[in-house]
Amino acid sequence: MAEINIERKKTPVWRWLLVLILLALIGWAVYEFAFDHEDDDFEEVPATGMVTMLQVQPILS
Repeated sequence: MAEINIERKKTPVWRWLLVLILLALIGWAVYEFAFDHEDDDFEEVPATGMVTMLQVQPILS
């Protein structure tokens, strides 16, 4: 009888890298959309509702 050698194919490394990159992108997207980062940059000053005129100093020549 003839002997048949069966060898397993190795998974290419680029497929694993592609899977890791996709998982990283999905994780980043979930992090960005799950948390509200808009208010971190500045502190909002409450409005008083009062409007005042700007006082201009006359120029003396």
